[in-house]
Amino acid sequence: HLTQVKGVITMRPNLGYLDKSDKRAKIEGRLTDPDDPEPEPKLEAVTVKFSKGEAEKQRKEKSYQSIKSKEQEEPWINLRFNQMKSARGQDERQNLICDDMDKKLQVDTQPKQYLHKLK
Repeated sequence: HLTQVKGVITMRPNLGYLDKSDKRAKIEGRLTDPDDPEPEPKLEAVTVKFSKGEAEKQRKEKSYQSIKSKEQEEPWINLRFNQMKSARGQDERQNLICDDMDKKLQVDTQPKQYLHKLK
């Protein structure tokens, strides 16, 4: 089902409220300028240790056996394949087409008015 396109509107966001909040924050001193150089914090060496329990658990989850068991636990749905030109395939394809193509929708606005409301 194809429908003719009579008009296109490009919509863009209006984010002026963000500029106002930035100005207000600068006035109140809450916002710092990202271009201003900030003193860098003193860097420290940190030692990180991982517990063996988590590493072992992750290794088991990635193992072939665990992946296979998860696949086997997954519920399956049996489906039947219908050839494209079979009677059943044609019936299913007809279900995808709208039954009442002549039916017109009742719209209370003209196309130009509708587009104007979107602006």
